[in-house]
Amino acid sequence: KKNEVVVFSAEAGSSAAFSGKLLVVPMDGSHWVGIKAMAQELGRRGHRVTVVIPEVSMRMGPGKHYDTLTHPVPYGQSDIDVMVSMNGIMVRSDGPFMERMQTKFQHIKRVIDFIHVTAESLLFNDSFISYLEQQEFDAVLTDPVIPSGLLIARKLGLPTINLLRGIPCSLDMKSAGCPSPPSFVPRFFTGLSDRMNFKERLINTLVALLEPLFCRLLFWRFNNIAHKFLNEDVSVAE
Repeated sequence: KKNEVVVFSAEAGSSAAFSGKLLVVPMDGSHWVGIKAMAQELGRRGHRVTVVIPEVSMRMGPGKHYDTLTHPVPYGQSDIDVMVSMNGIMVRSDGPFMERMQTKFQHIKRVIDFIHVTAESLLFNDSFISYLEQQEFDAVLTDPVIPSGLLIARKLGLPTINLLRGIPCSLDMKSAGCPSPPSFVPRFFTGLSDRMNFKERLINTLVALLEPLFCRLLFWRFNNIAHKFLNEDVSVAE
């Protein structure tokens, strides 16, 4: 069960001038919507598209124009249901401030632990990764908010197509060496535009100062995962 690879085959699509083999490593939740649309369309055009998902997820599943590979995870549907139900608690505005902050922190920690466990279940499944290597894919399509797809692409020596709407901590800008002054560039989750008044710039600057703490909470374990998985001294930003 631990090293089982489950394949769901898709129906054959229309032929294309070039038929490539694309590996898709998506992120669950709303991020899956855009990735699924691309996987479906590329498969419909005749490319061989393979999507890697955990055996238990919130939204992800088989589709008509792509194949699905599932990998085992150490949690069940009930664990996901509990985590999703916490979202309703997160948006409530009643209750003491400290109690609300504690509840939000606990939920964020639960989500981050869930993300890391899912990634480790995939990346350290040696037989699964070996199977992917044998398929000789041409590229990897992934959502880089969770770097599992990027790590697999580096391991297999494949180019990546990254579909994203923003990475926490502006990690995409930092890794590319792009300037991102908080006076002009709105930070993740603030809801601000690039036309901020003085008060909004102060808020944006404060969020920018707190970003490193959140980054460490989210990505420091991935630095360790990357080192173990790739057997090289590399960070998530790299």
